[in-house]
Amino acid sequence: MDTIRRFGITLLIASGLNIASLVSNLPQAWADVITLTDGGRCEGKISNGSLNGQGVCSYANGDRYEGNFSDGKKQGKGIYTFASGDRYEGEFSDDNISGKGVRVYADGDRYEGEFSQGVPNGTGVYISANGGRFEGEFRNGAPSGKGTFIFTNGNRCSGEVSDSQINSAGVCEYKNGNRYEGSLRNSQPNGQGTYTFASGGSYKGEFQDGQFNGTGVREYANGNRYEGEFSNGKPEGKGVFIIANDGRYEGSFSNGKFNGSGVYIFENGNRYEGQFSNGKFQGTGTYNFANGDTCSGEFSDGKLNGSGVCKYANGDTYEGEFSNGDKQGKGTYIFADGTRMEGTWQNGELQN
Repeated sequence: MDTIRRFGITLLIASGLNIASLVSNLPQAWADVITLTDGGRCEGKISNGSLNGQGVCSYANGDRYEGNFSDGKKQGKGIYTFASGDRYEGEFSDDNISGKGVRVYADGDRYEGEFSQGVPNGTGVYISANGGRFEGEFRNGAPSGKGTFIFTNGNRCSGEVSDSQINSAGVCEYKNGNRYEGSLRNSQPNGQGTYTFASGGSYKGEFQDGQFNGTGVREYANGNRYEGEFSNGKPEGKGVFIIANDGRYEGSFSNGKFNGSGVYIFENGNRYEGQFSNGKFQGTGTYNFANGDTCSGEFSDGKLNGSGVCKYANGDTYEGEFSNGDKQGKGTYIFADGTRMEGTWQNGELQN
């Protein structure tokens, strides 16, 4: 995730140096400077053989602490600067970073919240240098429990966090106003959920890797509706598509369009059954008109083109060639009484 780049690394503890253990044979009095056995040095008040009260320690490894001591241990409020460039300011307990505080990392990341035993534990906010952030609960230095990821693109997802990701039921709100509610895995929609578009319409069904994948129902803002199989956010496989004020398609889809075998029933009662390509009648098919006429043959660009047969409700029949849905080329027209007209047709008319 672009939000947090450090989780799993628990390099948040202070040096762990116990001043009392490094100081030997000190008098029960005041001391300005103490030299530590590791080569570091501390300045402050000595009582009962240990630092107590305000003091400053510079350690041999390059770290530095300035703040309160009790019995030689860091206790209360203080500032710890790491040789790595990290800096912590906040509360200490029993020589450890513990309580509320702020840690700013050398790479620009920042955590503000509760600490325990040197690492984030409790509630807090982690802000990456790239602008991503996590707000919520931490455990052993990583997001764990309830929380919200706010991504650099402005999207945000909330839910139960495990392994530094949301893996539970949750909610995602997108910068464009869209909204998702349902199952999340790796902080993305996965499983069953509902996606609502700010512009109107929705999808309810199965998700995988943040996309509509599996079976679901898509309601469009213009009144259209699709129910069936999806792949990568588009209708793919078998499904039913209802076009408002036009008709209904049932059949195969590919790349979001009618492709393969299917049936389209128009609101006016007309019906086409056959092959489709890119949303149009393409290939072998039969068109049944509401008035009882029926035409079968080769379709392209949504119309009869090539060889075909039309049987009319009045008993007449035409068999021959078509172009753009009209009789065009060689063909025979047989009337119901058996009379025949055979020859070359143009724009639906027999030529002399």
